[in-house]
Amino acid sequence: MDMNYDVVVVGAGPAGLMAARKVASRGFSVLVLEKEKDLGVKACAEAVSASAFETAEIPVTQSLISNSINGAYVYPPDESKGVKISGSSYRGYILNKPQFLYALASEAVSSGSELMMRSEVKAVKMKGTTAESLVYSHKGETREVSFKYLVGADGVGSIVGRSCGFDAADFEIIPTIQYVMVNCKVPEKDFIRIYMGKEVAPLGYAWIFAKNEYVANVGIGVRGAPAKPYLDRFIEAHPEIFKGAKAIKEGGGAVPVGGQIKETSKGNVLLCGDAAGQVIPITGGGIRTSMGAGSIAGRCIADALESGRPEEIRKYSGAYSEYWGTRISRSLKVLRAIENLSDEDLNLLGSVLSGEDIVDLANGLDVMRVVAKFSRHPVLAMKIASKLL
Repeated sequence: MDMNYDVVVVGAGPAGLMAARKVASRGFSVLVLEKEKDLGVKACAEAVSASAFETAEIPVTQSLISNSINGAYVYPPDESKGVKISGSSYRGYILNKPQFLYALASEAVSSGSELMMRSEVKAVKMKGTTAESLVYSHKGETREVSFKYLVGADGVGSIVGRSCGFDAADFEIIPTIQYVMVNCKVPEKDFIRIYMGKEVAPLGYAWIFAKNEYVANVGIGVRGAPAKPYLDRFIEAHPEIFKGAKAIKEGGGAVPVGGQIKETSKGNVLLCGDAAGQVIPITGGGIRTSMGAGSIAGRCIADALESGRPEEIRKYSGAYSEYWGTRISRSLKVLRAIENLSDEDLNLLGSVLSGEDIVDLANGLDVMRVVAKFSRHPVLAMKIASKLL
């Protein structure tokens, strides 16, 4: 046994770094293990709402953002029916994701956390229902560390979740691929662009997020088909934006869209972020939801350590579900209602919905207000509203 910590966090993403910071700031020993050699390696569209910085508890600074966003365009298959979303409520940022994670890491380390890169977890050792230690490889050397509490913030396919017996029966992912492209002629670079339709991106959507005047994140998520051909076809279909543009970087990954898993705590282990399916299903947005999870998990673990009452960590699931869990489940309900709509139905949606309606549906906010609007349209009432009531 190499070391003993109060808490070990697996994964130095938004969830893991927030959890580590919250526990360490209360004076407890924390080790964060990250298998990659750098932060922010995973491909990410990098869009967040302005309130993400409040959740991160760090100020907005120019070094952490690539672009300020003042709204969005959402396009159904008939792009002439695109809906513009704008106004002070819908502002956000395209992050410089690696720099943003460096800022979260800096806060975690300054609070007293130990962060170890190139450290891949191989196994979690259990004693009954309690996780006691884990074995990990650090730069090729095998080590073991023990702990009182374990946080699995290690993303899709979480080894912590698998090793500790979490129920992932409903875990559903959407494969994504993204190009970082130069020389794109994106109009209104302060507006993100979303494109939907069975021909464009079956059971998903395509996106164009300008990072600055030179670079844009251009990606797609689809289910039931390879993503790359759809992305290439999408780019080819929009020469007004992409003629003369060049992809300089390609990345991909899986995003959980099946909602939060049934149990996010088990014994002395908590799961956060992508590992727990804590992503808004329609948008695939997981940065802010993950930071919220890490923050609550860290606080509950610190309460348990401080009071000597292990049952304090059970409060994590309820506290998270009170706001975030409810939004995730509502968004999942909307996803299920619209995912099999025909392109004609999506075009009708585009002509009926306002920008505010789309934001509320996508984020699981005032869904019932939008349902009332559908009731005036027989097709939408039958195909969507009935499934949301």
